[in-house]
Amino acid sequence: MKRIGNQITYEKLGKDHLSLVIIPVLPKSKKNMLLLWAASWTMSGIIILGALFFSEFKKEEYLGVGIFFLFWIYFEFKVVHAIRWNSFGKEVLNIKDGEFSYIKSISERGFPEVIELSKLSPFKYATDSESGIWNDINKSSWFVGGEVVEYQANGSLKRIGMKLSKKDANQLVILLNKTAGL
Repeated sequence: MKRIGNQITYEKLGKDHLSLVIIPVLPKSKKNMLLLWAASWTMSGIIILGALFFSEFKKEEYLGVGIFFLFWIYFEFKVVHAIRWNSFGKEVLNIKDGEFSYIKSISERGFPEVIELSKLSPFKYATDSESGIWNDINKSSWFVGGEVVEYQANGSLKRIGMKLSKKDANQLVILLNKTAGL
């Protein structure tokens, strides 16, 4: 097994065969902050839900609490997904037999996306991922995202390589393009 940075491991099993895994790397301090934020968010939802059953609200207050609860459910799913991704997630890429496959898996579960190499454009670093508020949000520990390598397949833009540094992403691009013959 060879490495690119501290997130990517790969193995070349032949001239045109590559097996590659990208794992999320989150410093322990950020992982602890994520767990603390999740626990606090979960407790706030439980308290609000309890208040619905044990307090008397006016009709307008029920509406406000209901709207808050919808937001709470959405962000509860987001933070649980982020915890699962940072603990058990990985991106698995394979180039083999004229096909490129990509799986975003959590706990060995995921749906593979298989594309013929002839239908792929060359991989490249997504320069638009370097600035702006969405970049900051996608690179935060409580969101899953921040893909920095892009390619086109079947007429649509796809991205891989979550939260990779520019240096690691560029090395990944070179490796993928060379192996795929793009």
